[in-house]
Formats: sequence, structure tokens, C-alpha cells
Amino acid sequence: MIHTDLCIIGAGPVGLFAVFEAGLLKMRCHLIDALPQVGGQLSEIYPQKPIYDIPGYPEVKAQELVDNLMEQAKPFKPTFTLGERVDHLDKQEDGSFIVTTSDKTHVHAKVIIIAGGLGCFEPRKPALENLETFEGKGITYMGKTLKLSEIKRWFLRVVETLRWIGPFIFPMLPKE
Repeated sequence: MIHTDLCIIGAGPVGLFAVFEAGLLKMRCHLIDALPQVGGQLSEIYPQKPIYDIPGYPEVKAQELVDNLMEQAKPFKPTFTLGERVDHLDKQEDGSFIVTTSDKTHVHAKVIIIAGGLGCFEPRKPALENLETFEGKGITYMGKTLKLSEIKRWFLRVVETLRWIGPFIFPMLPKE
């Protein structure tokens, strides 16, 4: 069981800033998020998108904001449970709480903050047989921006595949 002063459900920008504020009050924090990384919607959906409505930043890229919030929280040594969804919240007789996640992680906290943003991201998966076999091996569900190195690797695979199958397929294509 993880013991902490404050359990923050949601490791997006609001949850990360809560770590900073709680740290100033000498409170230990543990964050739980269903996503496998911190940052919430900013990291998962549009990490390279510029954001214009953050105080003190006329413009900041989403992932840069998340990185800055992590740096700001770092001195307070928060701990994280990532890739797990909160399933149960049980109030104890002494007023504290036990939080249980989808993977049966238990967190005992004096205070709970729910910084859920848009809530738990769960993809709508197509009903295809053996789909889970290919997850993480070419099938992804979120629109993350690919790194240039990943795009180059993908492009080279396509080119190599075309070099191999091109002589067989191109003669079969209809001519205009």
C-alpha cells in the first residue's frame, strides 16, 4: 500500500500544478492516471500544439507546458501510478481514504483531489478478432504526433516494401 498525504486523481496540467501547491504546504503527493504518461490531454492528443491561454505564456507548446510543470513539481518528489484507472474510493473511519486502481494498486491518503479533466481516455476499439495481438505493433488509438525519426523509419519501410512488391503489382495496375 502506498501512503501519502494527498492523492491526486489525474496527472494532467491541473494535477501537476496541484503537486506544486501542495508541496509548498509540505504535503506528500501521489498521482494516479489512466494514461501511461503524465500530461493528460496535452501529452496524449496534441503535444506539439501551441496553447495561448496559460498565464505568463503568450504561447507555449502543450508538451513544453507539461515538461515545465514536471520540473516545477520535481523538488516535492511526487510519486505516480500511471496506466491504471481508479476503480474504488473508500472513506475510512478516521476520515482518510483508500483508493484502489484497476490493477489493484492501493493508495492510502488523508485528502483526495480529483483533477480528471476530460476523464479517462479509453479508445473505441473496432470489433476485430485478435486485435489485441497487434496493439502497440502498428495499431494505435490516440492521435499522437510522430517524431521525425519514426516517420523516416515508416517511410523507409514503405519504400523497401514497394521495391520488393512493385515489380509484381505495377504491371497489374490499370493504365490510363
